[in-house]
Amino acid sequence: MSRRTAVANFKVRHAQHAGLWLDKYLPDHEAGTGQVFVANVARIPMPDTYNAFYKRWLKSLKSAGVKEEHMREAKVQGRLAVGLGGEAVLETAITLHRTYGVPYIPGSALKGLASSYAHKRLEADWRKGGEAHTIMFGDTTTAGYVTFFDALYVPCSGHKNGDTPQALWPDVITVHHPDYYGGKDSAPADWDSPTPVSFLSATGRYLIALQGDEAWVEKAFEILAMALAEEGVGAKTSSGYGRMIITGMEFGKEAMKEPVVTKSLTPDEATIERFRIRLDNMPDSKVAGEIHSVYQLWKAEDVSDEAKMVIAQAILERIDKAGRSKKSAKKAWYQELQAYVSG
Repeated sequence: MSRRTAVANFKVRHAQHAGLWLDKYLPDHEAGTGQVFVANVARIPMPDTYNAFYKRWLKSLKSAGVKEEHMREAKVQGRLAVGLGGEAVLETAITLHRTYGVPYIPGSALKGLASSYAHKRLEADWRKGGEAHTIMFGDTTTAGYVTFFDALYVPCSGHKNGDTPQALWPDVITVHHPDYYGGKDSAPADWDSPTPVSFLSATGRYLIALQGDEAWVEKAFEILAMALAEEGVGAKTSSGYGRMIITGMEFGKEAMKEPVVTKSLTPDEATIERFRIRLDNMPDSKVAGEIHSVYQLWKAEDVSDEAKMVIAQAILERIDKAGRSKKSAKKAWYQELQAYVSG
């Protein structure tokens, strides 16, 4: 007996994981009732154990050094479609937590949105290749100095179906001219038969958590708030999906028309800032293993003598703060830094 046959009599009311049902239990869909199947999956409740997991997630963020003021909720204004084009047994997909089956927004999606918005909408330093963009988001040679964590669904924050909060909701994409969009030699016409495609979208609030240097995290939130409000995250943003408002960062229409104002940095200032952020975010326990690579970057930097002096001094101060001065004193690279600072 096949697994599909064995589970044919399962009822959706017994399910506790929307992702598992969506991927494995497809008898209704095979029978041609896709809309009913998607609607049934949407009604699967959030598992009770997710509440405990969410609380553990908050504690783990704090343990990792994320400040409480850098954890902010963002509310979906309509519907959210993240992962619509991902691999799935249906024609459409949605990003769900592997263990609990609730929707979430990958940190990579938030970072990509903020990076794209900064490149398109802000001044030169924020375009790809600019110093500010490289410091915040990184490039092929260095990591960005702001970490974007996955944004998890806030328990029981979805739109209500009666008295029950529901994170997932059934939705429909209607292709009005399937032959034309399918590449066939057929012009779109009024008598074409539309093809409805059912899919799942998400609602509710999501916890956005960022980590890094204080000033850069605040700027990242500012950029992300504008990007979420104006462009949205995920799929079908041109149709209004994915628009979100970060709590406490609501923008009026006039404010949304203006780009984020950012102080331009000279090449020397940007280089000093990049080194400062890296040194400030380096734990004492990692100074011994990482400080030499910072020295090598310092040596390769093509900046003014004044900037080079400031950076060398900052490296020496970081070594001293970590209690590594005596152990580094006989090393040639450490002596080179001292000699440079001494003039």
